[in-house]
Amino acid sequence: MTRSVNQHTSPRVRFAAAAPRRFAAVAASESRRTRRRLGAPRRRARAPRAMPSLAARPRAAPRAPRAALGRRASATKTSTSTPPRAVSVSVARARGALHVARAGGTTKSTIAAHRWSTDVDAWVIEGSDCALEAGERLILSVPATSANMGPGFDCFGFAVDVRNELIVERGTFAIEIEGEGREELPRDETNAIYDAVRAGFEAARPGMKLPKDLRFTSVNRIPPARGLGSSSAALVSGLACGLALGGMDVDAPRTKQILLNLASDIEGHPDNVAPAIYGGFQISINDDNQWITQRVSCPKDVQTVLFIPKFQSLTAETRAQLSPTLPIADAVHNIARAGLLVNAFATGNLELLRYATQDVIHQPIRGKPFGLDGLIDAALKAGAQGCFMSGAGPTVLAVVGGHGGSVENDTAGTFKASMVADAMMAASRANNVDGEVVIASPTETGVTAFVEFA
Repeated sequence: MTRSVNQHTSPRVRFAAAAPRRFAAVAASESRRTRRRLGAPRRRARAPRAMPSLAARPRAAPRAPRAALGRRASATKTSTSTPPRAVSVSVARARGALHVARAGGTTKSTIAAHRWSTDVDAWVIEGSDCALEAGERLILSVPATSANMGPGFDCFGFAVDVRNELIVERGTFAIEIEGEGREELPRDETNAIYDAVRAGFEAARPGMKLPKDLRFTSVNRIPPARGLGSSSAALVSGLACGLALGGMDVDAPRTKQILLNLASDIEGHPDNVAPAIYGGFQISINDDNQWITQRVSCPKDVQTVLFIPKFQSLTAETRAQLSPTLPIADAVHNIARAGLLVNAFATGNLELLRYATQDVIHQPIRGKPFGLDGLIDAALKAGAQGCFMSGAGPTVLAVVGGHGGSVENDTAGTFKASMVADAMMAASRANNVDGEVVIASPTETGVTAFVEFA
């Protein structure tokens, strides 16, 4: 079955439109539908007060380690709201800096607590239990992501325009789930998104607890455990929600830096969380206890063809199958192709992708059970520029376009994407692998958050 993310033609279509009605433009004059970013001045004026330095704010009181973000250790299912590893996170301010500590007490990231022009004025949220008032609705949106891109193991990733939403309102505590995972995800405080919200809130407001009177609705369009960053989407949306409820502007550079460090420390690698936060094609590294990410340009006429098998693949299990050591020849193979891949995107010379997306570190092992090589060959023969396993799989992603056109203004790329989709479906049937195809586009928009007045 071939479909676009914007089609709703069959009960089997499980992705909603990339731009749902909640994101339609709203006239500012319609006061009941006016939006604002959390941290912007409220409708109710408060007397201005001097903003204390971050270093002078009260420190967090010592507390016992919390449960890890994600399901409890006894849980066996991996889903849209389940991070891949159990990591306890504590956040505290000490010596004028924000420290993010992983389980075992090892400090992973340190964020200098300098003042920024985008910091929220103290009086905006002073005296309130969080930055969301009754009658307001906080809406967050986060994209699916494809990690590794062939040779860029644990450091390359880009976002595609399939998005999950998290909606928060004041009211009796509840967690509602729509779409993917609605049958199996928990609806209580063991839900991974809720745990991430608490961690983000405590990072924004050390020493304070997340209010209990919050109602959450999770709208999931990213299929779980398929290599499209469902766990990272859950983690990023939850942390961003907590930071926003704590009064931080999710669009501000400093907030995104905090978000990247929190999420990368928990995940252990930034290949999914970086594009989920910043959008686009991101290359990420860790240096001196700092996670650093940089965007690579992407041609405007690129489309992606995602073959998504019906079966799930757990990242922890497939990672355990990989060798802890590499021959020098294999390392050189991937280093060379990683550089070629970046150059292909940066220059728009996507014809190089058929070589630049080759990998010898993880794809031969992870893709062997379902005939990855056959799917890649079929996509390339049908006209794809490059093809690779998305993340830990089993989704296989083909890149189409790069001829200087425009997805919005001509049909050449769309026609080629359909041909590639048909070829991948035929190859999967020949190998007895059941799945579906989604045609999507890269997106430069990472996590977003805004408030809507009900």
